[in-house]
Amino acid sequence: MTEILKNSFPHIVNLLHNSNNFYLVRVDNYGNYAYMNEYFATKYKAFYGENRTRFAGAALHPDDHVLSFEVSQRCIQYPGECFEATLRKLDGKGGYVITHWDFKANVTEDGIEGVVGIGYDITDFASRQDHIRFLTSTLRDVAYRQSHLIRRPLANIIGLVELLEQSDVDESVMEMVTMLKQSCHDLADEFNQFMIKDGRQMSNGYEGVD
Repeated sequence: MTEILKNSFPHIVNLLHNSNNFYLVRVDNYGNYAYMNEYFATKYKAFYGENRTRFAGAALHPDDHVLSFEVSQRCIQYPGECFEATLRKLDGKGGYVITHWDFKANVTEDGIEGVVGIGYDITDFASRQDHIRFLTSTLRDVAYRQSHLIRRPLANIIGLVELLEQSDVDESVMEMVTMLKQSCHDLADEFNQFMIKDGRQMSNGYEGVD
């Protein structure tokens, strides 16, 4: 079994203390922040500021407290492993920020001293995924409407025109029937060029957009 690294937290601080992209925190055994890097402290200063006791759950969405606790317990139970969690942080303005974290037990020479977490915002990514789901739903609705509300009536008209061709009508009427038939086929050809056959046809393209 790979030996668990001890006293590695100071090295992580050297790397991420001044990061502008990643949060770095350490939660002690009492559920309070024993350390937070500048990026995290600035982002959530409305909740922590200069407080001497900084309860780690102060800026956490109430519905995510249970998940946060469960992850911290798994870290302590399995100190050699890293655990992921997506947590919502209150923004102090009535909304929240979606964050993704990797947590691991902080192992020292004296034993486990809380949990270390490295996180980053994924709010924009989550919003983009919601937008993709909305587009997919919209495209599928358009595909359904194209098929049932446009294509079917057009097919019915072509069928009626073909019946007229077989009926006993004078030459002038037959010329109009022929023109009508050609127009229907031209419309059907144009329709087939832009018809969405499946909502996934276009949504798959959106999923590759960064």
